[in-house]
Amino acid sequence: MSNRVLLILACASTALAPWLAARAQSTDGAAAQPAASWSSPSLRSDTVIAPNGAITTSTALRANELWGLTETKVAEKVTEGVYALRGWGIASSYALEAPDGWLIIDTGDSTRAAAEMRELLEQTLGRKIKVAAILLTHWHYADGTGAWLDEGTEIWGHEFLDRNRSASTGVSVKSGFYQTRAVAQFGVFHPTQGPDAFPNLMRFSPEKLLVESSYQPPTRLFENGRVIDVLVAGEPVQVAPGRTDTSCSVSLYFPRHRLAVTNMMVTGAIFNIYTLRGGPFRNPDIFINDARWVEAKNAAILLDIHGPTLKGDKVVHEAIERSVDQVQLIHDQTLRLIAQGMGPREAAEALYMPRHLREGREAYGQVESHVRQVYNGTVGWFDGDVYDINPLSLREEASRTVEMMGGVNAVRRSAAEAAEKGGLANWRWSLKLTSLLLQLDPADAEARRVRADSARALGQRTTSANARGFYITEALQIEGGLKVQGQPMTLDAIRRFVGTPGAEQLAAASVDENLQFVRYLVDPRKAEGLRQSFTLAVEGDPRIRRLELRNGVIVVSDVAAVEPTHLRLTRQELAAFVLGTRPASAADPLIEIDRALDRSHLMPAVPGSVLEHKPGMKASDDLEH
Repeated sequence: MSNRVLLILACASTALAPWLAARAQSTDGAAAQPAASWSSPSLRSDTVIAPNGAITTSTALRANELWGLTETKVAEKVTEGVYALRGWGIASSYALEAPDGWLIIDTGDSTRAAAEMRELLEQTLGRKIKVAAILLTHWHYADGTGAWLDEGTEIWGHEFLDRNRSASTGVSVKSGFYQTRAVAQFGVFHPTQGPDAFPNLMRFSPEKLLVESSYQPPTRLFENGRVIDVLVAGEPVQVAPGRTDTSCSVSLYFPRHRLAVTNMMVTGAIFNIYTLRGGPFRNPDIFINDARWVEAKNAAILLDIHGPTLKGDKVVHEAIERSVDQVQLIHDQTLRLIAQGMGPREAAEALYMPRHLREGREAYGQVESHVRQVYNGTVGWFDGDVYDINPLSLREEASRTVEMMGGVNAVRRSAAEAAEKGGLANWRWSLKLTSLLLQLDPADAEARRVRADSARALGQRTTSANARGFYITEALQIEGGLKVQGQPMTLDAIRRFVGTPGAEQLAAASVDENLQFVRYLVDPRKAEGLRQSFTLAVEGDPRIRRLELRNGVIVVSDVAAVEPTHLRLTRQELAAFVLGTRPASAADPLIEIDRALDRSHLMPAVPGSVLEHKPGMKASDDLEH
């Protein structure tokens, strides 16, 4: 530490002494006062009943309107030569008639949906169309491409689009986690009628898990980070980075129509800086920078993939301003509160957002989640509480806490009393207490019952579709009401299914995808002391790879020539090795590596089971949100 810094600290300590003493006295006095119960404005005490019988909040009933969603499949005429195709899911596609043919913006989340869109558009027009080009705003809604392709149709997309899609929907160690959390968030297995039903179109049906895709990668690429002017089928288009929920997202501007098209940038709800299903950090600074470009275009029409049609200079400007400023406020104020020494939960409770920006706008996510993510994405998980540097194990922490509170029976009674008494604070306290009890005994029947009641009560009283999905899923899972084809299912079982690639999927995947998947199967306890290297060649792939097991990791690298220990495999043999179904008698170096692998979290598909893999099908891209 420099002499200058020491001098500053010495002066500061002298100047701060009276202030610190006064603050200590103030804090001591405040500590004696009972703390008022705080709750997020996204939690409401009053409930309403949706047309399908769901018990929910009034804001949740407005979600369809905020997001431009409709139960009816429509080809809405936006302006001359421009149509919005709505009603096939949480995202809309758009069709624009260019001088040399039609432009389709996003192709839908399945081949069938795209075919229906095209049929309705042609019925509305009273004629067949010729699709000159497809423009993809990002990778999520590209699975209906085949239904829009005509002879010579160009496919335009970001240079990262195909890579991002493969990373999220291909063979990935993360797919089980992400997709299971998405199943909870979107209420995939919630009932369609009654109190637990989803109150709006934010729910995904089970069919979303397995959709037919006719995706094809872009043939014309938008360069990353650049604003470009292109002529597509005779139509001038400006393309700019529009990074929202994925790095391959772009915004489009059609000067001839004064029309802007965005992805999740200008919706009726606050942008999801954090989604409860998880995912990479969505940096608000990047979002704000990209959105300012859209704002500067002074568009007269704005079509967001996840929003209603906005028309008129004033309407468009106000919507963009609100959407961008909501994100900037959350970002800027979180950093302000960090500078004041607050941790993520303190900052989430303290952040103030003006009513006109927040009221009725938390129909998807909630502000507190976003604050905590900005904190974590900016300064990391450590909030300054030194206990968390080396905490007790979760089980010991729960055990000591429960013992201090009078034992399991006393905590169980308190949890039940809080749930029965009701109210936002009591239900949340009941969840906290049952978290402790279930850490000690996951099968505690009374704790599970109480937890289900409290989770359901909060799910019925949140405006956030994301939060409702998790709350109601928790209740249904505990009660055996989370059913797949009539059979009770748990999120753990679903995770094992969706996280286990099928043999056909692995055989069709690249060699790199297979080998990268194996990397994450290594158990360092099993691998301790093992060291081995050899080269590998796989049919249909000209590359020679070197595999080295060392220090509890597998290192994969390209080499120019085979080594003395060399192995040749078919695609099917490689897939069988990944899944652990390759005959153990095979005398080759993979046997050594196999001893270091842990596949206990995988679940080989059982023919005829409710979670059987379906050849030719894929997990829905929609679940990425």
